[in-house]
Amino acid sequence: MRAMDWRDLTQDQLDWAYDQTQHAPNMTEVMTRCDERSAQARALVKAQGTQVQRMAYGLTAVEALDWYPSQTQKATPNAPLVFFIHGGAWRRGQAQDYAMGVAWLLQRGAQVVVPDFAAVTEVNGRLLTMAEQLQRALAFTAQKASAMGANPNRIYVVGHSSGAHLAACLATHNWAQEGFEKTPICGLMCCSGMYELEPVSLSARSQYVTFTPETLQALSPLRHLDAFTMPVALLCGDQESPEFKRQALEFAQALSDRHTDLTLHWGAGLNHFEMLETFSQPDGAMPQALQDLMRI
Repeated sequence: MRAMDWRDLTQDQLDWAYDQTQHAPNMTEVMTRCDERSAQARALVKAQGTQVQRMAYGLTAVEALDWYPSQTQKATPNAPLVFFIHGGAWRRGQAQDYAMGVAWLLQRGAQVVVPDFAAVTEVNGRLLTMAEQLQRALAFTAQKASAMGANPNRIYVVGHSSGAHLAACLATHNWAQEGFEKTPICGLMCCSGMYELEPVSLSARSQYVTFTPETLQALSPLRHLDAFTMPVALLCGDQESPEFKRQALEFAQALSDRHTDLTLHWGAGLNHFEMLETFSQPDGAMPQALQDLMRI
């Protein structure tokens, strides 16, 4: 699978390539189903004895997360934990609407944390603010894990779309600055993400994101390959934008060249939003890749 060099794309082509609505005509229907499945999953785990716990990880109102502990009747000591970062083009989404995978993950003995964080349009277009919030959220999760019955050494960070980009950025953070001896990320799964921001910065997304040289350098995971010391799973639908497929391919190749423990998965016949929808069922594309990564 080869894609045209982004440097040869016209402005209209770049805008088209980074606008997922142009590549998924069923976006509204799929996201409506995702919202419904998240609500169903939250209701199901509550009926089974699990109460989601809302916890603040920072000082601003948005800096809070939903923590789904082990089911009371099937509590798993030292449980693995999935830290899920939602997408939404960096400008939309709420944690409660991304719980579609909670039920099956709890059934397999894992705990789940879904953080809320600011939309980029609420922080003057500054992606670095969003990354900093998620660094705080993950640090809080790692520090709280043992008390919640989870294993702080088995935290798997998962992200979809712009959430996959932010997930990869967590892997490149200097965790020693937060007092950690090593990264708190045991495994990383990025689905349908962006890993080099320069072409994105030239697209229409620059209308609401402030892409400074500092942002491009700090938040382009492709520029920090040595940080990926954990196993990595990359996913992308084969019906996604050519640029999103190219981003996945180039990131995978670069990690492979560094001998990273890497797997690359393609969602056959699936577009960007259909990939996310698979997270609701354990036999879906995202869950299968995550279970392989977690070995559960």
